[in-house]
Amino acid sequence: MRPPDDTQASRSMKPGRGIGRLGCLVWVMVGLLLVGMMTAGAAFAGWNSGISLARYNATVTAAAELARQCDHLRTDLAAGNARLAQRRIEFLQAQSPACLIEIAPTATALYLISLPSATPAPTLTPPPLPSPSAAVTARPEPTATVGGNAYDYDMDALLAEAEADMDLRNYQAAVDTLDAIIAIDENFQQARVGDLYFSALTAQATVLFRSGRLAEGIVMTARAEAYGDVQGLPLNYERFIAGLYLSAQRLKVTNPAESVRLFSQIVYEHGLRIYLNGLVIAELQEAHRHYGDALSRQGDYCKARTQYAAALDLSAFPSRIDRAGVMTQRDQAAQICDGAQAASPAPTANADAAEPAAAPIRPTIVPVGQAG
Repeated sequence: MRPPDDTQASRSMKPGRGIGRLGCLVWVMVGLLLVGMMTAGAAFAGWNSGISLARYNATVTAAAELARQCDHLRTDLAAGNARLAQRRIEFLQAQSPACLIEIAPTATALYLISLPSATPAPTLTPPPLPSPSAAVTARPEPTATVGGNAYDYDMDALLAEAEADMDLRNYQAAVDTLDAIIAIDENFQQARVGDLYFSALTAQATVLFRSGRLAEGIVMTARAEAYGDVQGLPLNYERFIAGLYLSAQRLKVTNPAESVRLFSQIVYEHGLRIYLNGLVIAELQEAHRHYGDALSRQGDYCKARTQYAAALDLSAFPSRIDRAGVMTQRDQAAQICDGAQAASPAPTANADAAEPAAAPIRPTIVPVGQAG
């Protein structure tokens, strides 16, 4: 019997050709998977880049549209187109662009817009207003001094600095510098310093009114009165309207009837519906709601219904009331009012003959708890 061949035994122990082919197939599949992953990664990177670019383009487009609307708003206000300006303000308030603070329609601008177009607006002046009781009538004495010797300071340089600030429209900086000059030496170029100080104070007051800082604007206007006459300036009208606005705000909860009256005076008597970019409408709407609440607490649901309805009739943006809640309050007040009127006995013919005719109800609004 022949012994087994060592060569054949060794061949039988080597991997077969099938196993080799399987290994090649695995490597091919791994390579294809890697290529696919690379392709997918590149595609995702491109897609993500496209999304970022689209967002950037959308942001730029939106910013350009806001800038265009702001430019149109300035044009509308300058041309006296109050209705179109109000629509643009309502659109811009939803976006809250910075230009609204810069453009904030002042009382004087809106007053001129409301006048007939046949009369040249630049020559018009606000109506005469009562003189404020707290107006300063004399030039104030300096309350503080800096140093003991006026010659320790370069007064001409300080005055030049104040004039440069005025040219750059840095009005508050000019006011501060002129305050220092007057404190150091009130007699230094008194006429020139006084005129410049008056100009700086009135300019800064106008900036404050435009930015909605009404209380500061009123104080700055009172300071300007010590150095010049503001009665013939638009600034005086700004102060008058700002005083009405702040008083109405202060009384909105404690005396909502008076608040409604004052806000209504601004909106209807003076025609300033978009005063402070339309915030006056939101304030009036809220005052009506507070007045309705006060009347409801007193049990006067018929008048409360009228106030709730007045609040809902106003279109304010942004609104400061919960419209759904106010509608519920109005409906509840109406239901109680109608039920009370239905339950009250009808007057008899003899009673009608004996009693004088009732005076017509006045539409004026009186404070809660006071007789009309």
